[in-house]
Amino acid sequence: MRAQAAVERTVTLTDGRRVAVREGGDLDGVPVLFHHGTPASRHQAGLVEVAARRCGVRLISVNRPGYGAAADTAPSLASVGADTIAVAGAVGVDRFATAGLSGGGPYALATALAEPGRVTAVAVVAGIGPWRIVQPAVPGDPERELLTLADTGQADAALTGFRALAVADHRGLLEIEDDEALVDAYLDGAPADDLRWLDSEKKRSWAADLREALSRFDGYARDNVAWGGAWDIDLTAIGCPVRLYYGDRDRLVPPAHGRWLADRIPGAVVVPLPGAGHGTASFAYWDEVFEGLR
Repeated sequence: MRAQAAVERTVTLTDGRRVAVREGGDLDGVPVLFHHGTPASRHQAGLVEVAARRCGVRLISVNRPGYGAAADTAPSLASVGADTIAVAGAVGVDRFATAGLSGGGPYALATALAEPGRVTAVAVVAGIGPWRIVQPAVPGDPERELLTLADTGQADAALTGFRALAVADHRGLLEIEDDEALVDAYLDGAPADDLRWLDSEKKRSWAADLREALSRFDGYARDNVAWGGAWDIDLTAIGCPVRLYYGDRDRLVPPAHGRWLADRIPGAVVVPLPGAGHGTASFAYWDEVFEGLR
């Protein structure tokens, strides 16, 4: 195992789009393509990089469309899967596993479908499903109302609405200069027992992620429409092993999301995480996740 600082590079896709790529963990290890959450960026991989190094994993993460300097594209899960295959080729990886965290979960599944022979295994960690199907409706929910616009062909209006919601939810955060204070403000209201895994080093890593992820909200809006609306991937066609990790105290993405996915993905295994809320489920079990992918 060779421990090194993370390596940053830029990959140009066939259509000319340039995407930022981060490689960390064990750079000589087994390759895993990491799909960050929502909102986040490739830097979110830094929060699980120590586990990747311990497990001999070369952790490759990419900004999705609309995050950082990545060009925005029409909302789609399948297109990100295709982008991921292209990035893997550009960094010299033929076969690899993939992992998706929270809002990145559907994109990991899309990657397994984009070129099935190249993806060896998938891990979905606290990953969101089509939540309007999985969770009961709440009257007056603005996000459901925006997705109804997308359902009727008004995707641009829905995207505009989600950008506005994000601006309102995250107003003033990037004005906070201290890294730990920024993360504390972002997590304001989160249960303390769901943040026991979070130390000062991880806060600094998360702050770097937030400063990029919150610099614009095109990616946030795109994600919400892509996995909040009709999915453009066929889960029943996934042929590689899939493990689904869900905390039984996760209120943001409850275990019902994992059960919905497992009912449709052939042979998928649900791994319950007892006592874990969304933060703990998302970030505290990556040694187990990486070992499962290996």
